[in-house]
Amino acid sequence: MDRKTLYLVLGCMGGMLAFSCGDQQKKTENSEAITLNNPSSFDRKEVVAIASADGVELPKPGFYSDTDWKVEAQDQNADGQTDQLLVYGQWAANESKSLDLSALKVDGITKAMTQAEISVQQGGEWQDRKYVNGQGFKNVDFLRVPQEHTDHSYYIRYEGPGLESDKVGYRYYLDWRNAVDIFGKKVNSMVLQQVGQDGFDSYHEPSDWGMDVLKAGKSLGVGSIGRLIGDSVVHFQLTDSVTCQVQSGYLQSKVTTNYYGWDVDGKKIDLQSEMSINAGEHAVKHTVDLSEATEGFVTGLVKNSKGERLEALVGSGGWTYIATYGPQSLAEDNLGMALIYHTKDVEAVREGGFDHLIQFKTSEKPFSYYLLGAWEQEPNGIKDKASFKAYLDQKVAQLNEPIQISN
Repeated sequence: MDRKTLYLVLGCMGGMLAFSCGDQQKKTENSEAITLNNPSSFDRKEVVAIASADGVELPKPGFYSDTDWKVEAQDQNADGQTDQLLVYGQWAANESKSLDLSALKVDGITKAMTQAEISVQQGGEWQDRKYVNGQGFKNVDFLRVPQEHTDHSYYIRYEGPGLESDKVGYRYYLDWRNAVDIFGKKVNSMVLQQVGQDGFDSYHEPSDWGMDVLKAGKSLGVGSIGRLIGDSVVHFQLTDSVTCQVQSGYLQSKVTTNYYGWDVDGKKIDLQSEMSINAGEHAVKHTVDLSEATEGFVTGLVKNSKGERLEALVGSGGWTYIATYGPQSLAEDNLGMALIYHTKDVEAVREGGFDHLIQFKTSEKPFSYYLLGAWEQEPNGIKDKASFKAYLDQKVAQLNEPIQISN
């Protein structure tokens, strides 16, 4: 491996911060240890992403562990070589820990802590806009959405792609509604593969694994995307085509959706949406890349009369959030929902007809924000407003004070 500048990328809740270690921080010739430091005054447990590093012997693609770490070596470009490490660890307040890559052992026992999937009916046929006589669902990694597909076409299991961690699950409607929904979980294992197998919308009823806990209605659900035209939020009613790809991993899973020719108010744009979730997290990182600068781009949080509005205020240049909490789940118990955003990306926080809205600045650059839901029936779930607000404040602090990597 050529000796070049070492590049490391840090991920906090999936967030990325790039830096390089030049002449003053070169690795010793055979050293494979890196130091990860928690700069915060509170304990942390999270996934850190370390990008491809020339001069460091990265393990082969696979899943590894030792006493302190779980490590997923990813081959993102399918060339047989590791190009990113995901490191899941925990730190005490202000603690530094060393990770020796050469000491990691292959782990063939630990089950995945995240999952992504999209599952479609096989063996049937389209009649108008419904898929009939299907012979069962099959998971696929990539889907070009049929032109016939719309809501309640009975073609895609639970009507869109799913994404989950050991804490919570999400799905969004891969049709004109495009709202993000929440699957509350009563277990820490992966459950999406069970959802919707015993009836198209059976997940609305309580089961051993949990249930759908959010009624999105005409809203954006929790953290979906739209455009504000006048006082109305436009979903993806008109597109030329849509594709969806899923990547399922041990410590991180992703859903990438490309919308081509999204037509709003007579103007067409292309948009790429990437949603990713890490092990141990409620939060989904949502990265949006528009083909051109677009006015009135928004995300939102469904309005519910039983959800009390919470908000954190910080100065410019930092992460913050809007949230709701209360007995607003479909089980009529406590559910917290939040959008975490960076103030540099946002033009305004405003109210819509069905959503609490965040309007982003007009920009041609990609941007990211986080969406999340936390249900009180989760194992060790958050059960009151004060605990939910404390949880959100800590998540914001993690983003504002990312784990520090040195060598």
